[in-house]
Order: sequence, then C-alpha cells, then structure tokens
Amino acid sequence: MTRQVLLLNSDKPEVLEALARRRDMNVRFMTRKVYADLYRDHEVAYVDNFADLTQVEQAAYELAVHGPVDHVIAATEKSVVAAGLVRVLLGVPGPGFDQSLWGAHKRAMKDRLRAAGLPVTDYAQAATVDEVPRAAERTGWPVMIKPVFGAASKCTYRVDSPEEFAERHRAGDFADLAGKRLPVQVERLVRFTHEYHCDGVVHDGEVARAAVSRYFLPPLRTSPNLNSGYVCDQTDPFSREVLDLHRRVVAALGLPAGVTHLEVFRTQAGPVIGEVAVRPGGMGISRMWWHAFGLDLWEEFVRVSAGEQPSRPAREPHPETIGRTRLPALPGLRERVLALPGVLEVLTPEECASPGHLEAYFTAADETAAETFISGLHELAGPSA
Repeated sequence: MTRQVLLLNSDKPEVLEALARRRDMNVRFMTRKVYADLYRDHEVAYVDNFADLTQVEQAAYELAVHGPVDHVIAATEKSVVAAGLVRVLLGVPGPGFDQSLWGAHKRAMKDRLRAAGLPVTDYAQAATVDEVPRAAERTGWPVMIKPVFGAASKCTYRVDSPEEFAERHRAGDFADLAGKRLPVQVERLVRFTHEYHCDGVVHDGEVARAAVSRYFLPPLRTSPNLNSGYVCDQTDPFSREVLDLHRRVVAALGLPAGVTHLEVFRTQAGPVIGEVAVRPGGMGISRMWWHAFGLDLWEEFVRVSAGEQPSRPAREPHPETIGRTRLPALPGLRERVLALPGVLEVLTPEECASPGHLEAYFTAADETAAETFISGLHELAGPSA
C-alpha cells in the first residue's frame, strides 16, 4: 500500500533523495515559492514563511484535498512547529503542537528540560531586543542573545554588560535580530572547555542508537568555512555521561520518533545542554555518521518519521576515529586534500549542496590525531578561510 506523506521542506536535498528512493510513498510538499523548481510535477502548496501559521493552515487544507495524509515530516528546523500544527489539524499521528514547540522554541524547550531536572543555563525571554537588559537582570551578565526560533548560530550575540548592550544597540549591531520580529532568548553565558553534539535515532519513544561527537572549535568561534569535528570514543566517561543525558532529553521532550541533534557544553561542573533539534545535524554530520557507522541519518529520519523500525547498519563501526571539516572551494584544494593519507572523500560544492564549500572526511588513529589532521587541513586552506 502506498503511504501518503506531507513533507515540509525548503531546499534540503538529503531528505528529497531519501524519499525519492521510496517507491512505497507518495509525497506532497509544503514549501516556499523560491524553491518551486525543486517540486515540479508534484502536489505542492506554498507559504511565505513557516512561522506564519495562518498560511500553514491554509496550505495544509489545500494539500488535504488530494486525500488523507498518513505522515507529516518536517525536514527543517523552521518547519518543526508548523508540522506539529498540521498533524493536529489533519489528525495525523506524531508530535503535536506542544511537543513540536519543545523541539524548536528555545524558551519552551528550556522550560521543559529544566522541569525534568536537566542541566541548562539560566535563561529568560525578552519580548523585543529593547527588553534584553531587563531579562538579563534575571539571568545575570554576560549573556548570549538569539531569536526564540532560529537555526544554527544566525542572529546570535554575546554581550558582556548592560553598557556594552546599550552601545552596540545604538550602533545597530542587533538590527538583524530585531528584524526577525520575534521574542529574544536571553541566556546566561556558559563557561565551557569544549562543545559536543550527540546525534541519535529515536523510535517508539526510545533511543535506538546515538553517538557523541566533538566540535573541533565551537560553531560560534569558527568560520562556517571551517566547521569541523570528529566522532568521540563512545566508551569515554564523558561520552557515556552525554549519551545518558541525550536519553533523558528524549524522554523529557516526549519525542515518539525522529532524529535528534543535541548540543552539549563541557564545563567544570559537568555537561550543560545547549539546545536540541529534532532533525539531522548539518555541516556534514550525517555524512560523518555514514562513514563511522554505516548509517545514513537522513534515511533513518525518513524511516522513523514514517513509523518504521530503524535500519540495521550494513557493517561494523569504523575502528578508527572519523572526522570531517568544511573547507573553502579554492582552486586545486580538493585535489591536494584527496592526496593526503587517511582522506576518505572530499565532496564538491554540488555534491554537498553548499555553494563555495568542500566537505572532507578522514580517518585518524585517535581523537588527538584527528585534531592534528583538522589543523593541517585548515592550514592548507590558508588565511582566506
């Protein structure tokens, strides 16, 4: 029997490729008109923005005219809450509106995690950028400020004092954040030594598999051109602590199924949760998992989102440490990196769907060797990176 899937997506090619391999699914799409060319010859409804829930409601009913929907899948962080609304409106199983908020709205997420006794930094919500100092009185300075809805590290700023805030606000430094016209998440700065992420596959409310990786440099401290990391030793005591924390996060969010990307800070007092996303991590993390464990996180995302069992890895985990790094697509750089011992592959901008970037994947003897290898790759990229 062919199942009917409604996908909320932008231009994420990985989920489109995973769905294209499924002959047992008929897919309808909700997206923005700027991506119309990707969805020719399909049933499509358009929204200007997934945050406009009135448009999302109208688009959902437009697509429902074509028949009942079995599964609703949100492939981007911006569409998670919209997908929760669509499930409620159309009576489709899966995370409802509240559960979807916990996985995307930064204050609602932290409320839920803190209520479950999980470690998060102090936080407060400001109605506007102008209200940040008042919110910071409750959290304490210095703070990180960001939109309550947002992906990656866009419109995210560190501010050390009310005086610095006032000066930068007058200078227009936070104009992009104000332009979001969203409440602002104000969080007490976390003093940490390293930043990690734990990616997992959830089925039937349980973590089917998960693994801890470390960022070479925290995303806020490195250029997107050089975002890098490696898979950690999963038997390390800190990795075990993060894996247990990930399990508790999934339980606190009441997540029935999906792929998770949990960011964790390592502090002197132990791990502190940064954020959790209910979709595969970007910047090559899914491909790194494929090299390390023989699993495609986007394929798993489609499977468990459609109520299926996670797949079994086709092979044993790679015995060495697997690492990744983005690099600028400079002339001749791909060939130079491919010539290095230990490099598994270097994806072109077209292959990794990231204009101006290469993605390199490699093996190393251990975590220390992986860090040395990444440093060497960054040196090859030169100061322009």
